[in-house]
Amino acid sequence: MSHGDSHDTRQSLHDEPHQENSPLRQPVDLDSDEKMQAPETRDTRNPDLGADPIIMDLYQSNFPGGTQLTTEKPPLPATNDQDRAAIKVFRALYRENAVFSVVHHWRIYRVDVQNPLLVSALAPILKKEKVHLNPRSVATFKDPFYPLWFLHGEIVDLFSINEDALLKPLLKQFIEVLDELFQGLKAKTAKLHKSKLMDFKTAWTLFPRGSSVYSSSEGFDILGKVDSAKYDQRSGYHQLLITCKTISFSGEGFYWSKRNLIIPGFNGKKPIRELACYPVEFCKDQDSITERLTARGRKVLDLQGLTHHTYNGIAINETEPAPLKQIVNSRIIIDVWGYHKYHPHLHGHQENLEWTRDRPEGNNSNGQRQRLSAEDQVSNKNDMLQRPDELVFMNETIRGFSLRDRSWLQFYVEDIQPIVWNSEAYSQLVYDEKKKQRVLFHVQNHNMNNGTSTAMQDVMVGKGRGLIVLLSGYPGTGKTMMAEAIAEHLHRPLYHLQTEDLGPFSGKFSFASNMAAAWNAIILLDGADALIVERGPRRNELASAFLRELEHFSGIIFLTTNLAIEAIDDAFRSRASIHLVFPPFRPVERENVWKMHLRRLPKQRDIRGISEGGEEVAPDEPNAMPLDD
Repeated sequence: MSHGDSHDTRQSLHDEPHQENSPLRQPVDLDSDEKMQAPETRDTRNPDLGADPIIMDLYQSNFPGGTQLTTEKPPLPATNDQDRAAIKVFRALYRENAVFSVVHHWRIYRVDVQNPLLVSALAPILKKEKVHLNPRSVATFKDPFYPLWFLHGEIVDLFSINEDALLKPLLKQFIEVLDELFQGLKAKTAKLHKSKLMDFKTAWTLFPRGSSVYSSSEGFDILGKVDSAKYDQRSGYHQLLITCKTISFSGEGFYWSKRNLIIPGFNGKKPIRELACYPVEFCKDQDSITERLTARGRKVLDLQGLTHHTYNGIAINETEPAPLKQIVNSRIIIDVWGYHKYHPHLHGHQENLEWTRDRPEGNNSNGQRQRLSAEDQVSNKNDMLQRPDELVFMNETIRGFSLRDRSWLQFYVEDIQPIVWNSEAYSQLVYDEKKKQRVLFHVQNHNMNNGTSTAMQDVMVGKGRGLIVLLSGYPGTGKTMMAEAIAEHLHRPLYHLQTEDLGPFSGKFSFASNMAAAWNAIILLDGADALIVERGPRRNELASAFLRELEHFSGIIFLTTNLAIEAIDDAFRSRASIHLVFPPFRPVERENVWKMHLRRLPKQRDIRGISEGGEEVAPDEPNAMPLDD
């Protein structure tokens, strides 16, 4: 091998396969010395480099003094002959185990294209496999020759239509090399495809760049656009790693997101449809899969803003160090923008994304990122609808918040369903009708005036703008149901909070109230005893911090407590806009509650304990039942 100046012009188009990781055959005489795999230093200013339209074969052999490359007949001088050859083919001796013996044969492990004209002609074709050639440099291709395999046909097509007297013989010689390279592989893959079988060593041939690969997650279809397929080894196990991309929504626009699909190593042959992922053309019901994925893509286009839904299924929690799956049965808020802003393990918006179109502006006058306007959402939707073939690549999950679990999660799009509101919840609430109407009036009024309720307001600007409804009294008397029924009646999200959600540090309630404000949600802080109980000499730091944050709260919050009136801190009572006391049910009220709950159950047999006239009533007070999703 020749060496010129110190400028490295060698283009390595595929890494030498690591023999301990690769399922490919291992050469007997291939030197493992890193020096042999390092790029050559070539002087491309040599006018004779690759000038002769010939193929030179070089054979690698091991000798006591080291490794040598030799030709069939010794060159004179060898270096000049090698430099003048348009194409250099490197061969090594490979070992294969036969039935009763070991077979050795010479096999190509590297091809150098030295002729600048040929490199220039191949450059636009190889670019389709993200291989960038420089006509002033030598192009080096290495086993297993991924890009050449997938683009073999296009190179043949170029030879067919090309009439350049200098280029045509060079293309012919290069095709001869490719034909030798892939002769056995072509016959093998044709046979496997016909039988719809595949072995692990050949599986990479199924995944050319840009092709569609099918997989599934939790029973939901996934279609990705292939970027690469490479063999890998993790924890001692061989696997084929298919890197592909799907379309995701960032909260600002749609972008191509990278994901990895894995085919674990296996012995023998396997039906292609039993692989962990495979080309979509092998799907049994490709048309119905395309129809389902297109419908899912269209559904995501309508989930760009803040939307309120019900969900019953598996969701993904992006915890550290690894995501966890959990069952969710809850009302949810789809809020991708909020997910990136508020998720505890994420920081701000994603950057350096491969957008499906120009990145949406989404800035306010101060240059800060903000939620998409209705106009931007329509623009995004129309842009995607102009490329209907890409809708099938829409990601199977979208991000949001589970109101019952109080967690930011990823939800499977096809399990997101519209809410069936309980239109009878408010009318069935057993409480003084005038007081019910009073609370409902203030909640509606607060909403209409955009956070400036005519209930109590502080003189100081920015203080006392929130509607704080305190519900106190005996357990099981309908305090929680009051908040649930009003939210249900007004078709608004109800954000459940517990005292432990606020933690030992101030600021957490403000964090939660900002989210609720964005969602137009009503906050329910159930069991607020520890926050509103009268404080002793040492005072409750959490309660004090909570009171300070309430001073600047502008939303709607219901707080429930079992404390007696005299046990509630005076400072908190002075901040409450409305305070309703829930006394124990009288017999007639208890009877009505029981009847209401029992009417909601399917009748299977006569229920003892309540007579037609209502004279016999169960002695125990029932707890308020939660609303159905």
